[in-house]
Amino acid sequence: MKVFLLLLSVAALSCGQGPPAEPPGGQRCSGRNFEGRRCCTPEQPCGLGEGDCDGPLDGGVNDGHAGCQGDLVCGSNNCKKFGLYFHEKDDCCDQPSSIATEKPAPVIVPGVPLDPPAGQRCRGRNYDGRRCCTPDSPCGEGEGDCDGRSDGGLSDGDRGCRGDLVCGSNNCKQFGAYYHQKDDCCERPATIPAAIPKPRQQQKGWGQWTQWGPCSALCGPGWKVRTRRCVGS
Repeated sequence: MKVFLLLLSVAALSCGQGPPAEPPGGQRCSGRNFEGRRCCTPEQPCGLGEGDCDGPLDGGVNDGHAGCQGDLVCGSNNCKKFGLYFHEKDDCCDQPSSIATEKPAPVIVPGVPLDPPAGQRCRGRNYDGRRCCTPDSPCGEGEGDCDGRSDGGLSDGDRGCRGDLVCGSNNCKQFGAYYHQKDDCCERPATIPAAIPKPRQQQKGWGQWTQWGPCSALCGPGWKVRTRRCVGS
């Protein structure tokens, strides 16, 4: 325990205070792991550091920045800097300067079609909206958007895909340049990287430290995060 406290204090001194591990009291929208997706809406816009909002960077039909209060904008996968309790795919209301003014070049995988093939039912959020693949109407390989486990919160798992196919994560660009970069497509299980075996932990007590994450700032005060869990009972 002494070592644990010492390392935390060194981290705080060397790179500033880190983001909170739990939602602050009174915060209305704390991400999909708590209130689900799109908690921030035009009818109930969010303040700085709240999410999940549905901004223009999500593609397809969205709220724009209307889900954020005042001049705030809806970011993209940016919530972790406001709190460790957010999911990695949560989008939070942020300062306008946090969004790049230049649109990134489109990602095109060599050999993939530029337009949807004739007869394809689910072609991503730019055509058919999000979650076109559902348990009631599952998709074939290369179709999306599906709602898999990697999206966090309540999801369809792999039930939005036919047979033994699984719902990937931000993987649709390999099937077609017409997909949005955030679309999730049904794919074969072999194409999903196998989980790296983790070292066995002791029966109970403190587990191993994770690696340090990147610093939150390129210059000036910032923070780094690494964690360890209490294992056993």
